[in-house]
Amino acid sequence: MSEYIYIDGRFYRAGKARISVKDRGFLYGDGVFETMRSYSGSVLMLSSHLNRLFHSLKVLKFYPAFSRSCIEDAVLKTLVKNRLTRKDAYIKIMVTRGDHSGVLHFNSGSRPRVIIIAKKLISYNGAIYSEGVDIISSSIMRHASGDQTHKHKLMSYFDNLYEKDRAHSQGAFESIFLTRDKLILEGSTTNIFMVKHSRVYTPALTQNILPGITRRVVLDLCRGNHICVWEKKLHYRDLINADEVFLTNSIAEVIPVRKIDAYRLGSRVPGKTTAKLMSLLRDLKKFTKEKAGVNI
Repeated sequence: MSEYIYIDGRFYRAGKARISVKDRGFLYGDGVFETMRSYSGSVLMLSSHLNRLFHSLKVLKFYPAFSRSCIEDAVLKTLVKNRLTRKDAYIKIMVTRGDHSGVLHFNSGSRPRVIIIAKKLISYNGAIYSEGVDIISSSIMRHASGDQTHKHKLMSYFDNLYEKDRAHSQGAFESIFLTRDKLILEGSTTNIFMVKHSRVYTPALTQNILPGITRRVVLDLCRGNHICVWEKKLHYRDLINADEVFLTNSIAEVIPVRKIDAYRLGSRVPGKTTAKLMSLLRDLKKFTKEKAGVNI
């Protein structure tokens, strides 16, 4: 089956999809993106992803001519076009600032370009959920706060890719960004949580981290199910002394951690609280699918 790519209101076969070499996303990484997954045609937290996308477009002065409802409709049409309404799918929305006009500052006359990709989801090996993953500390130090660019999913993603590759080369699943004072921030593609004495902790959004969609879902699940949860500054020593650690993102969802650098966590992976949150998220997905139905 041919894969179809959505570009500015039209569908193209993947092999024939083209954008201009003058596009600022290509030239400078000047764009934002959202990655999400669907379950039998139902996109979990689509509204939240679009909220974050359009917030970024506003703050970063993209001046889009398209509406939120237009993008929502385009996502669903892309699933239909690729015959993914009865399968789990990986979805990526990219918005670039459009073609370079010759000036580097943000130009209100630019025409942002929208690209949407949807393909069958390749599931992670089930062992990462039953046995946990290893993570390492990043070699790139960040400031704890004050850099608003980390609040957005920018296409200029090299630091994240560099650290993801570094983790892979060491046999780890993820690399975790720290400050010079060893405060925990986030993973290269994930948010991070820890559990101590059945209480859940995660770095606060006042720090230089992405407001992850699955991060927020987990916080809501904790608050709705009598699990104590705190958003606060966390030090590396807190993490290695935690009872449980887990990662979140929209594709892998909740991933238990078994080892941080040379430090192995408790003997039970996933831990009791992590396992409960994994179960609650499965129930939420099931409810969302039943509510939406399998057909779009």
